[in-house]
Amino acid sequence: MLELTRTARKTINKAMKTPKQAVILAAGLGSRLAKTSDDVKPLKLVGGMSLIQRNIQLLANAGIEEVIIITGYHADVLEATLRHDCRNIPVKLTFVFNPEFRKSNGISVLCANESIHGNFILTMADHIFEPEMIRKAAAIIPPKNGALLCVDYKLDQVFDMDDATKVRVRDGKVTSIGKQITDYNAVDTGLFICTPTLFSALQQAADASPKQDCSLSEGIAALMKTGRMHVQDIGELTWQDVDDDMMLHQAEIMVEKLGA
Repeated sequence: MLELTRTARKTINKAMKTPKQAVILAAGLGSRLAKTSDDVKPLKLVGGMSLIQRNIQLLANAGIEEVIIITGYHADVLEATLRHDCRNIPVKLTFVFNPEFRKSNGISVLCANESIHGNFILTMADHIFEPEMIRKAAAIIPPKNGALLCVDYKLDQVFDMDDATKVRVRDGKVTSIGKQITDYNAVDTGLFICTPTLFSALQQAADASPKQDCSLSEGIAALMKTGRMHVQDIGELTWQDVDDDMMLHQAEIMVEKLGA
């Protein structure tokens, strides 16, 4: 009988574990919601708490031990504010600066590569989630060498479908994704459970670009082509992307309704 080496055993154990780290993308300009050059979109308040602090708190409540925040625009303000505001949240905060924050969001994800040691949750600083969504995501083991996207099939309840990232799902896997696709049956909620293989997929997409640029959707598409991009239905749970004033107002309504 073959005996596994310590390295092989460690690799298998990592692959079988629920995520203990999370990555939050917070590097972009957020110009549709941030009205002046001094505004920092992730720090916009919803229900008395900033968008990003709310997600950090939910991740900590779900058992996540480290949150890696990818910064860019106004990185110093964001880090200083969060270190103060989150000082009583029992989670390790790690800040990673993306000097190319004006590029697509896939580059921000790649900045987390060296900080990730196993399966992880990936989300955005400007999304609001029902707490149960985060709790369930933190209890999921992602597919081997792949990733899982939480999707919403409640298309009639999506607040701004024009701005949403649409997804075509078949047999539990993503077959198409993008804001402009016309054949879709679900919407991307901005919440992922990933293995480190996502970084390889993103790097592949960036290397294929003349400008060494790539979006997260392009990385997902690379996993999709090999059948490794799975989905998780959020059912009746709710979420909200917050890109402009109308979406911010909708997020306020959602938080008030949930009492969260």
